[in-house]
Amino acid sequence: MNEALPSTMTAAVYQNRGEPLTLEQRPVPKPGPHQLLVRVRAVGICGSDIHASDADWTPTGIIMGHEFAGEVVALGPDVKGWTIGDRVLPMPTLSCGTCPACLAEDFPRCTAQQTLDYNPAYGGAYAEYTVVGAHDSLPLPKAVDFDAAAAVEPLAVGYDAVRRAQLRPDDRALIIGAGPIGLTIAQWCRHFGLADVVVSEPNAARRALVESLGATATIDPHEVDDVAGAFTESAGAPASLIFEAVGAPGMIQHCVAMAADASRIVVVGVCMATDSFEPMMAIQKRLQLQFTLGYSLDDYRLILRLLGQGRIQALPLVSHRIDLSQLPERFEALRKPGDEIKVIVNP
Repeated sequence: MNEALPSTMTAAVYQNRGEPLTLEQRPVPKPGPHQLLVRVRAVGICGSDIHASDADWTPTGIIMGHEFAGEVVALGPDVKGWTIGDRVLPMPTLSCGTCPACLAEDFPRCTAQQTLDYNPAYGGAYAEYTVVGAHDSLPLPKAVDFDAAAAVEPLAVGYDAVRRAQLRPDDRALIIGAGPIGLTIAQWCRHFGLADVVVSEPNAARRALVESLGATATIDPHEVDDVAGAFTESAGAPASLIFEAVGAPGMIQHCVAMAADASRIVVVGVCMATDSFEPMMAIQKRLQLQFTLGYSLDDYRLILRLLGQGRIQALPLVSHRIDLSQLPERFEALRKPGDEIKVIVNP
């Protein structure tokens, strides 16, 4: 039997471009077939949400938030394998449960799959409750707390970027930016055995953190004129692989300009403005340019195992914890550079 639930909940709502999120009372959503209602216990503020709040394509009146974990409080029809009270790590997607892909248990290929956030029909986790897909969620082991689980999504983004880079044993990696994604990329590069993992980051606290997570060296780009040269001095040879993890206009060209001949560039930073680079320069250098987006439930499953084993770390990424009432103010503050790395909201 589903437990008695309140009829309304507090949610931080995106209203219009250029306006702060507003705290509102919204109806507690009801789970449909193959869905769970989750009490949100931890949700991370993602930089892509801040970018989206400045974009002209973002629907208004929506609830953002896609890096989260919580507790099952109600079951929709046709749900199997879940009980009320289960700790849960959802993906920010909803599979239909009835299409050929779902029937084959290939849920990431669901032909009717929808996202939770940026979707007026549903809602993300900047709220006390949200509906998630029963097939798109994993049980959360007791060894992984809610705050760490809320960092699984950025860990999955970093994992996918490193996977698509097709690492070679002798690769030398340069990571541009030590925000949450750059920090996870550095961890994965070291996890997979790269001897040289160098991070360029102007913030001293982030440089110190990424070194504690396994980076072999860091570079302050404000203190050196030639980041590529500083990398070569540190590693003894040029970078064979560059990860662009900033997502600002001009960064792709910056990477193309510093890249060594026949090296690879993986773009994972989310730049939502029109950008340009010099193809002829990339052609002359015979560069490989890879864009990356995506992860799967199996990726989440692997990351949970590695977190439980202590082989990958999530909690060092968490720099601040706030409650839901503080979210609108902190969301606005994150538009400017600060000391935050990953802010976790505990509704």
